[in-house]
Amino acid sequence: MKTKVAIITNVPSPYRVDFFYYLQTHYDEYDFSIIYYCNDSMARQWKVDEERIMNSYYVPSKTIRIKKRFDDHYISFPVGVGKLLGKLKPQVVIAMEYSPAILQAMHWCRKNHVPYVSWTDGTINSEKNIGRLQKLSRKYIFKRADSFIGSSHASQENQLSYGASKEHCHISLLTVDLDKYYIKGEKTYGSELLYVGSLIERKGVDLLFEAFAACGNKNLRLVVVGDGPEKQELVALAGKLGIADRIEFKGFLSGDALRNCYKSAGAFVLPTREDCFGLVLIEAMCAKLPIIVSKFSDGAAETVTQGENGYIIDPYNKQEFAKAIDDVFESENMLRRMGNASFNGTDKFSFANVSRGYIEAIEDALKLTDV
Repeated sequence: MKTKVAIITNVPSPYRVDFFYYLQTHYDEYDFSIIYYCNDSMARQWKVDEERIMNSYYVPSKTIRIKKRFDDHYISFPVGVGKLLGKLKPQVVIAMEYSPAILQAMHWCRKNHVPYVSWTDGTINSEKNIGRLQKLSRKYIFKRADSFIGSSHASQENQLSYGASKEHCHISLLTVDLDKYYIKGEKTYGSELLYVGSLIERKGVDLLFEAFAACGNKNLRLVVVGDGPEKQELVALAGKLGIADRIEFKGFLSGDALRNCYKSAGAFVLPTREDCFGLVLIEAMCAKLPIIVSKFSDGAAETVTQGENGYIIDPYNKQEFAKAIDDVFESENMLRRMGNASFNGTDKFSFANVSRGYIEAIEDALKLTDV
């Protein structure tokens, strides 16, 4: 008989949908149900493969937006989480982060003696500015959870800081469907540095422009894929720095158009001021690209080995940042060596490997409940 597992998260983002689909189609001993609780307005510009959305449910909710410096913060207040769980009758519940929906799920679990697994992408860095009430909610949940899933080692460190038990912490790395980004055949390396992401202050594209202008290699081009409220300011900054003729703004891209950008690039850059991971780093690794990444991306330690497949830099240090770009583009041999090292490091992000920690957390929670 299959073990019923309910997973609760906010929106059906493509990388989550792909991972859930893998779980649902590769673990016959489990019956996975997915519950989403946020309004469609939070789903960004993502396109999801509808055929991969299996055994999924949506609970109605009201969402409020709180304006923040880097990113607006959304809080959803769903209706009927407990009622839906009562209908599904899961034997274990995995709940993502710490929203009102998650608190409802945890209370249902405690009332019905169902094991509860707390899952997070958050890190000490990404949550350094959260309020007192948010901190209290985390401590409240961690005292009552049976096991824990962290999306990175930095996420696990954050869980431990709130009182999670080390022996019941498991890592299931944040990832994407690698097959969608693998470059087949021989990779060619040009003189294009690629950035993929939102054009918002948090992503540090302005810091990238400053460093790019300071590079000794003036033959390099910068390709910017993404859109956002900072675009006009960035266009103006490029003009002010005298690099406008070497920067191409592509706008938001997905699918083959995005893959072609990875394929034609020579190296990849993520200059973020703050990121709990940065999935684009994995996409770049699949495309055999050297990576230059900000130390404020908590995915940096998971994806980059200093000097082997790229560099981890301080994006506020313009000279250090510029030198890293120049060093990566020193020669085609350097690009190829680092790019191959990136590609060779992708296996740990495969669904087969990532799902193991997820399943271990489920089994751990079930064993605790059986005691």
